[in-house]
Amino acid sequence: MLLVITFISTLVHLYSTEYMEYDPHLPRFMSYLSLFTFFMLILVTANNFLQMFVG
Repeated sequence: MLLVITFISTLVHLYSTEYMEYDPHLPRFMSYLSLFTFFMLILVTANNFLQMFVG
């Protein structure tokens, strides 16, 4: 699952960079997208309910 999430997230990041090239809020969008990816990876790697709740 880590590979699947990382691969799809990479594709979404690449597509978003090209699609939102001229958007003035690109840095904010990319930071939200990266944060979402980070929490998805936390959710997948969680080994107890507290970590799963955070993710």
